[in-house]
Amino acid sequence: MSLDGGGVWSLIQVKALKAIFGDVKGLEVLGHFDLVVANSGGSLVAAGLAEDYSLSDIEHLFLDREIRSKVFAPIGFWQRDWVTRLTRLFNIGPKYSAEAKYRGLQLLLPTLSQMPLTAVPARVPGPRRPHFLIVAFDYYRNRARFFRSNMGSAAKSYNLLHKRRGNVKRLPEPATFVQAVHAATNAPVNYFDKPAQLTFHIGDREVRRHYWDGAIGGYNNPVLAAVVEAISNGIAPADLHVLSIGTGIKYLPKQDVFSTAYEELVIRFDKPDFTKDLIKMTSAILGDPPDAASFMSYTILEPQLPARSSRFVRISPVIQPRLTVLDGVPTWDVPAEFSFPEFNRLLHLDMDAVRDEDVALIDRLAGYWLSGDMLNQPIRNDKYLRCLLGHNTFSEALDDLKTWILD
Repeated sequence: MSLDGGGVWSLIQVKALKAIFGDVKGLEVLGHFDLVVANSGGSLVAAGLAEDYSLSDIEHLFLDREIRSKVFAPIGFWQRDWVTRLTRLFNIGPKYSAEAKYRGLQLLLPTLSQMPLTAVPARVPGPRRPHFLIVAFDYYRNRARFFRSNMGSAAKSYNLLHKRRGNVKRLPEPATFVQAVHAATNAPVNYFDKPAQLTFHIGDREVRRHYWDGAIGGYNNPVLAAVVEAISNGIAPADLHVLSIGTGIKYLPKQDVFSTAYEELVIRFDKPDFTKDLIKMTSAILGDPPDAASFMSYTILEPQLPARSSRFVRISPVIQPRLTVLDGVPTWDVPAEFSFPEFNRLLHLDMDAVRDEDVALIDRLAGYWLSGDMLNQPIRNDKYLRCLLGHNTFSEALDDLKTWILD
């Protein structure tokens, strides 16, 4: 199972898991998998499962405003430096405290705050005791950092070093699950004020490391890391089954031959400028265009590229206009489930959707998607937003999942 990042939008993942398994406890869900890979908000969902909260309890973590504020803890005006006070006038710069987030995660996940990630698989009863792979970004080394429960993984760099050179290094103590989640959920620039600082011990020496969100390394959708991890440890691609759960993606058509009911429903080719570009780049880490991780993973599992595979299931709502006929003219319009202001708000809603009305909107989106009123994210689509590869609806995906995940 692979869980995307997405902040509060990770509520969608919890609702999807409830639709698949029912309102069960987290360890029961984990017992269906051999490997769980997660980034950012998805790592918080994975942690809720490993803490053995029920899916309703994990859902409550996102729906309750007081609990949300423990993770997205605002920085007071006078706690910001003068540069941040100035840049916030242009909606640029950090809004939340990384240190307060870490304290909040420790309170919300009391068992995992004391438990090394390496010990967590043993909590899962039954024949499957999944390993965990949590993705972060090393602040100083400028590369992805993988927190693993499987310290013997063939994909782990020090194991490769040991095999090739016979060299044994003194390794730091393994991170706790909460430390890994803290690193993975620490989105930069427009979100948290500083890198996540973690302290490890090598013998009697204390070492500090700093991390940003794993999306910085291109792992907001970490499914490709999951597939590589499995194959590196001896699993043949033909034996892999993958459930990849996203947090909603926004697709807009290009300005083309079709009309549009609202100009906001098509990609606008505005002239670039510095402020727009800066805002765009600070949020680009959350995107997955052109669905690269999903497509590459799908190709590894299904090199013949069938239109639909039961072994690779990508589920995530897609927020896109609908092509309808108005007065005899094909026209991009707002889905009937939303008013234009609501749909436009969804299109511009950031991952830190902490206001109650914004969370309620995400909740509604998830409900429409699960019932089939909103489409599922394809692995590939065409310029008219039609599904070319993947599952067009959640119910299609669920039908294929039932052939293996609930055995």
